[in-house]
Amino acid sequence: MERETHNILNQDDLLPYTLTKGGGLIVFSGPHNGHAVPSALKPCMGMCPDWFKKAHEAADLNVATLFESLKTKINDANYIAGNYSRLVCDLNAMPDYAITRISPENADIKIPENQADSCCAEQRIRRIEEIYWPYHDAKKRLIQETRARHKGAIVLDLHSFTPTWAQKKRDVEIGTIRCEKTPLSRALEEYLKEQNHYHFVSGEPYRVAERPSNAAPLISDYNDLQYLGIEIRNDLIEAPDGVEKMTNFLAICLDKLLNHKNLDTITAPRSQINIEQKTTRPQAGWSI
Repeated sequence: MERETHNILNQDDLLPYTLTKGGGLIVFSGPHNGHAVPSALKPCMGMCPDWFKKAHEAADLNVATLFESLKTKINDANYIAGNYSRLVCDLNAMPDYAITRISPENADIKIPENQADSCCAEQRIRRIEEIYWPYHDAKKRLIQETRARHKGAIVLDLHSFTPTWAQKKRDVEIGTIRCEKTPLSRALEEYLKEQNHYHFVSGEPYRVAERPSNAAPLISDYNDLQYLGIEIRNDLIEAPDGVEKMTNFLAICLDKLLNHKNLDTITAPRSQINIEQKTTRPQAGWSI
C-alpha cells in the first residue's frame, strides 16, 4: 500500500512570497521577511509564541516593516518577500540546509516541527518544492522581466542582524554580503565608505565564504547575477523614526547607483563583467 502524501500548503495558506511590481530598474528581495507558518504545521513551529515573535532565527526582524516603507518612498522599485518563517524553510540557504532541526544560533534550542518524527524526508521535499523553489522561480522571473524592460537590473537582498553576538556588541550598523567583488558591490561600497549616516563595515556581520550553507552562490548562478546583500542592524529599524531614516538613506544609496557613471556595468548580468580572480567564490552545488 502506497503511503498517502500531503501538501504543506493548502488553499487557505499564504502564497510562498509577496510580489510588488513597480516597473523600475531596482529589485528588492527579502527572503527572511515572513513569520508565517503553514496550517499543516503547529503554530510557531511548536515553539513558545513569545520566543518565536522575537527570535532572529524565525525572521529578519523589522525588515518587513522597512519593505512597506520603501514601497511608499521608492514606488517604482520591484519587491519580492518570502512570507514564511525561515524555520519553516530558509530561502537564503542551500536546499540541503533550508530546514534545520536546531536553532541556527543556539544548538541547545530544538525546533519541534523540524525533528525527524515531525519532518520526514518526504515533508522536507514538499517544503522545498512548495515554498523554496516557487520563491526563487518568481524572483528569477522578476529579474528577467526587469532586464527585458531596462536591459539590466540592480538586485539588492535586504537582511537584518542582531545588535549582539555571543554576548558581545557588534561594532557595525550596516554591512554587505557578497560572493565576490563586482562592479555593483564596488559602486555601493564606495558610497557606504564615504557616508557618515551609519557605521559601515564591508563583509559584515558575516562572510559568504565562511558559510557554505548560504544560498548566495546559488542565487548568483541561477539568475546570472552580481549578488549583493545589505545587512542592517535590526534595532536601527525597530522604531518608526528609525525606519524612516533608513528608508531615506537607502533611497540615497539607490540614487547614487542609478546616477553612477558605469551604470551599464553595474546593472549587467554577472556573465558580462570581469570578476576579480583573486576573490574566493563558494561553489553553488545543491541537492534535495
